[in-house]
Amino acid sequence: MPLYFFDFIDGELVGRDQYGTKLPDVETAAREAVAALANISKDVRKRHRDRVLGLNVRGQSGETVLNVSLTLEVKWFPDEQIECDQELAGPMNPAVLSEQTHSLTSLAPEN
Repeated sequence: MPLYFFDFIDGELVGRDQYGTKLPDVETAAREAVAALANISKDVRKRHRDRVLGLNVRGQSGETVLNVSLTLEVKWFPDEQIECDQELAGPMNPAVLSEQTHSLTSLAPEN
């Protein structure tokens, strides 16, 4: 199984993967990179700073096989700031929420 290296980029900070991960193909490496950036974004979004996060994926011979980036941007509208815990559209219908969750789950990539 091929070895893929995931180098993390946050602005000028670059973290090089020294160990790599064995994955069956580049498509699986792409899914892993997208999932990793989504996970990382959960931690950095709390700082409310605009930034671009990225993963540069290298193959076992060191060549770049793909780049994945995620742009986090906060736009403030001074007269209409909304608190995160404020209800936006009234109470949620549990049946609708369950249906939406099921729809999103079915779109998730299989691991």
